[in-house]
Amino acid sequence: MADDNDSSVRDSREERLALTRSSSGGRTGFIILRGAWGRVVDRALVRWTGLSLITWQYARASGRRYQPTLLLTTIGRRTGELRSSALPYFPVDGDLIVCGSRGGGPYDPLWAANLEADPHCWLRIRRRLVPATGRIVRGEERVELFETVAAQHGGLRHYQEQASTYGREIPLVALTPRAEATGL
Repeated sequence: MADDNDSSVRDSREERLALTRSSSGGRTGFIILRGAWGRVVDRALVRWTGLSLITWQYARASGRRYQPTLLLTTIGRRTGELRSSALPYFPVDGDLIVCGSRGGGPYDPLWAANLEADPHCWLRIRRRLVPATGRIVRGEERVELFETVAAQHGGLRHYQEQASTYGREIPLVALTPRAEATGL
C-alpha cells in the first residue's frame, strides 16, 4: 500500500516538473520562486509593487517579454472566503483578459470556478484596488478572443494544445472593472 502512495506522489511530482519545463521553455534554472511559498511571496510583491517575480521568471526563461500582472481576488465558492491569485493580463476592448492555463495541465484553476459561482471580484492593478466582474468567455466569442490573446501571449497555443490532451479547454476570463472604478 505504501508503494501505491509513493507512486502517486512520484507521478504528481513528475507531472509538476514536466509542466515547469514546458512553461519555462526547458530553462528551469531561471525558475526560483515556485510552489505555495512562492505564490505567497509573489502575491505580496504584486500587491505592494505591482510587479510579479513569478511572471517575470517564466517570461525570461521562455524568452518572452514580461506581461503586466494583476492580483485577482475572488470569493471562494465553497467557503465564501476571499482567495487571491497573481495573473498576467491582456487588455482587449476595455476588458482585462486572464487565461486559466495552469501550464497546460489537466485541471482548471480554482479561481475560474470561483468566478463562475460568483462573478464579483477585485483586481489590484498597479497597486490600485478596483472592483470588477468576471465571466468565462464561451462559444464563438471565445474563438475570436483566443486568437486576439494568443497574438499577445506567446505560450497560449502551446498550453491549449497540452490541455487538450486532458480534454480541457483553457478558460479565458474577461474581467470588467465596475462602473465605480474609473481611470484604468
